[in-house]
Amino acid sequence: MGIPRTSIWRRLWLKIADWLLPTERLKTTLEGLGYWISWFALAVIGWYQQINLILLISGLVAGPLVASFFMSTAMLRKVKLQRRLPTHIFAGDPLSIDYILDNTARNSAVLALCLEDHWAPVESVLGSISFEPKVFYSRVAGGTKERARWEIKAPARGLYRAGTMSLITRFPFGLMERSSMIANEDSVVIYPRVGRLTRRWQLVHRESSQTRRGQRHDRSAQQQEYHGLRDYRPDDSPRWIHWRTSARINQLMIKEFEQQNEQDLAILLDPWLPRHHASDEMRAHVEKAIEFVASLSVDLCRNARRRITLGWTSTVPDLRQGQASVRLLHEILGSLAVMKPNHELALHQLLDIMPSVTLREAIFVVVTTRPIELAEEALKSERLRNATGRGLASRLILLDVSHGDLEGLLEFDERKRHGSSGIPSRSATILELLNPEPESEKLEVSIGESR
Repeated sequence: MGIPRTSIWRRLWLKIADWLLPTERLKTTLEGLGYWISWFALAVIGWYQQINLILLISGLVAGPLVASFFMSTAMLRKVKLQRRLPTHIFAGDPLSIDYILDNTARNSAVLALCLEDHWAPVESVLGSISFEPKVFYSRVAGGTKERARWEIKAPARGLYRAGTMSLITRFPFGLMERSSMIANEDSVVIYPRVGRLTRRWQLVHRESSQTRRGQRHDRSAQQQEYHGLRDYRPDDSPRWIHWRTSARINQLMIKEFEQQNEQDLAILLDPWLPRHHASDEMRAHVEKAIEFVASLSVDLCRNARRRITLGWTSTVPDLRQGQASVRLLHEILGSLAVMKPNHELALHQLLDIMPSVTLREAIFVVVTTRPIELAEEALKSERLRNATGRGLASRLILLDVSHGDLEGLLEFDERKRHGSSGIPSRSATILELLNPEPESEKLEVSIGESR
């Protein structure tokens, strides 16, 4: 039975592609260069002097060179590589990447293999850096897997993309270095740094909820939080009498429920930055505003009965909204992670895309990096000229980062960073408390197939 024609053409094409675009590189090490010089000197002397013993020795010396060439190639072609990434990570927390080497050969081990990876930010922001993980495998027995973990403090927020990975070996004698290039693009999103909202912010928020005309959803007592028992009053409903306790103490006791603040809340973020001559202080204000909004979003998403809207000014204004949930939190944090500064858009253009029900009922928190005149923005907005946005000024909290309005509202506990004291950081456990997504998927690459 003959070989299929398609298989022959496929093998021929792979050989041509391998010759034109080789995925392996071979170079001589510094020690190997000295070895080559010594071998060449022996060969020249033996040939010129016609001394057979020296020619024999030069032939024996060439053996390690030939062995290095073929054995390094055979070793790289029998391994597979897996990369495991975290599903989510916050800036400043430990970023761990697991590299799993699978030796598919059953009878031979893999020795002295080094892995180099390269990650770079897609968009440069303040504090973003490129990083190059490097791990070393001393020995991986045949038919087994070896895991190596590389860890670094996560850089600034953003989308980071991996380039080409390289498997490098100097096996067996260290005379030649062979590397295999693996084109395996991958990416990881680093969320903004998240802190703890202080008591001062809680007081500001509580005051806005009590004195401003935000819409509070009507909820029955069963949907409110049970607080305790108290004595029965004549104006209390008999439905909430706790009969078991009343019978035990021979006195009417009534269930008391805690009234919850469950007003819809809209966060408007204006990360303004001048197009030219932006100082480091201005860029720091943008990052501080994004960190505050991220921390506020995490805090708000703990209450599943609240509706949240996040809008931001950019080249094109955009927003995310929905019932507080883990899914919405991931969408918000993902948008904040890749958010670019705003150079042109004004706040009234963002208000024009807000849903009508949000303009009528929600409490608004405006976080900006530049002074804003709300009266002027209201006059420019087409939506606020009619009854839709009536009373918005009484339901609005304005926080200007450039004037220091965020000072004292957010704090970070650097001492509890994981790795320094062994205590997991708050941001590292936030999404675990909110029922995080399953573990990240595994990306498998075969060295032989990459050719």
